[in-house]
Amino acid sequence: MTRYLRIYWLLIKFSAILETTYRLNFLVECIVEIGYFIITIVGLNILYANVRSLAGWNYSQMLVLVGLNMIFSEILLGLSYIYNLRRLPAQVANGDLDLVLTKPINSQFAASLWRPYFALIPSVLTGLIVIKIGFNAGGFILNPLYLIPFILIFVSGLVIAYSFSVICCTLTFWWTNASPLPDLAQEIVLMSGRPYQIFEGFWKYLFLLLIPLAFMTTFPAQILMGELHWWWVPTSIILAAIFLKCSNLFWNFGLKHYSSASS
Repeated sequence: MTRYLRIYWLLIKFSAILETTYRLNFLVECIVEIGYFIITIVGLNILYANVRSLAGWNYSQMLVLVGLNMIFSEILLGLSYIYNLRRLPAQVANGDLDLVLTKPINSQFAASLWRPYFALIPSVLTGLIVIKIGFNAGGFILNPLYLIPFILIFVSGLVIAYSFSVICCTLTFWWTNASPLPDLAQEIVLMSGRPYQIFEGFWKYLFLLLIPLAFMTTFPAQILMGELHWWWVPTSIILAAIFLKCSNLFWNFGLKHYSSASS
């Protein structure tokens, strides 16, 4: 683990140098990211101009959820999607994955986390501002005792989302030309920006256990606002461990079906 943390720190510094080489391009990317979430907030205001609550969530509560989802989604997209998983179908189709497999490190790590995307930073700050506005509007007070459970569940949610994304994208080893797979996985994960309580029946259990969207932003947002069920913590950690292990097993299984450029 220490070795990989060292390697990842070097990758972060290298990616930062690459992205800031063309400063105007980097600035435009940041503006686009912020603009996307401004549109989201405008849409939220239009919605709550016509309804008082959505699945029991009022406007101030929804602001906290949306702000937290901004942070969650930007971290996930920046770490594993923009320069990594989105390129996987093309790498498999063209045989470019050979270069990844020759590196003396875990191939899943190299393929899914190799280059971080730093234009996410302004959006993370925007998310914090939105959460602050929601807290002020709703009069919420953060309980310091809930901070550790919040961090544990939030990090577990990131691990679950990352693992689920890797599992979906690994299917490209069989469906070589399925370039939309990363986008499909991304859209499913980003559904965590909606309150878990809107789902009923089969969908409620699906998004609690099989695709645990509830542990990504809904439960962490509820903790920030003072609501905590203690079973959330061990369940989120167990699910994160299971999903991470399954993603690695499925990735290694998929590699057996990979036809390299030389084969």
